[in-house]
Formats: sequence, structure tokens, C-alpha cells
Amino acid sequence: MKKTVAGIVLGFMALTCFAPSASAAMPYVRGAVGIASMGDSEHTASSFDTGYTVAGALGFDRGQYRLEAELGSQTVGVKNSAREVSMTTYMANYYYDIEIPLAPVKPFISAGVGFANVVEDDALGAEVDDRVLAWQIGAGVGFSVAPFVTCDVQYRHFTTADPELAGGKKYSIGSNNVTIGLRVTL
Repeated sequence: MKKTVAGIVLGFMALTCFAPSASAAMPYVRGAVGIASMGDSEHTASSFDTGYTVAGALGFDRGQYRLEAELGSQTVGVKNSAREVSMTTYMANYYYDIEIPLAPVKPFISAGVGFANVVEDDALGAEVDDRVLAWQIGAGVGFSVAPFVTCDVQYRHFTTADPELAGGKKYSIGSNNVTIGLRVTL
């Protein structure tokens, strides 16, 4: 797993650093927290409680677009049970920043692809996991709060291929996430 994360980060660095016009790319770190709301699973009779999401990322800002490698986590409870479903996500994200002259905000759209390690945990501590393909799309707005510091508010729709968990159950995972975060240019 550590090799995979390192590979994603190094891949982004190589993509951004060795592109002919990458000399103006500014590295940044980003952290975000928020609410995760998973839709009902199509394959099981499961409904989910609202949960939480956290993420951290390393990226490169080229002015109008950004590339980043993100490590995240989402956890939601299964309604009417002691079980919960959590995911560790490894995503490669692309952001397109929309420049509005003289505006204090900068809207953006985003898309990402990667994989998620989905874990089902019951009240007794038994865990079953599956690693599956994941992707997301989103939109948000950034507010400059200090030189080199931006506060982001973002909506993302996150989904995965169907993981197979305890008892051969398959879940369909579609999560609507709203986050707030800070991005610091280094």
C-alpha cells in the first residue's frame, strides 16, 4: 500500500515537473474535513447514516489548473445495525480553476480517479475488505484568506466499482460529500 501511494505521488511529480511548461508550477498541500452521505446500496437492503470524510493531498498549481495526489478516508454507519463501512481512498485529482476578474472567490471544477479499500466492520470487530476502482467529480469555490493560503468549500460525488464484502454481499457505493479545507502553497 505504501508503494502504491508513493507511486501516485511520484507519478504526479514527474508529470508536473517534467512537462515543458511546468517551470511555473507551485507545489501545495491541502487538507479537508467534511460530511459524507452515502446513498442506499442497490445490491443489499442497506441504508447508511451520515458519516464523515477527511483528506490530505500534495499537488501542483499551474494557475488555471491543478494536479494532486490525495489520501482520504470516509466512514458511515449502516442504519439499524452496529456495522459501519469505511474507505481509505487513493486518488489522482485534476482541478480547473475559473478566473473571475476582481472577484474575491475562485470557483473550480474537479475530477479524480484512483482506488478505494472498502472495509465492512461489525460490532464484534470482524472486518472484511475489498479494493476497488474509484472516481469522483466535484465543484467548489476557493477564498484567499492570506498570502499563499486558500480556504476551499467543495461538493464531490464519489463512487466506486461494487466491492464484495462479508458473506459475499456486494455494495453499490455512491457518496455525496461536502468539505471545507485549507490549501497552502509552498
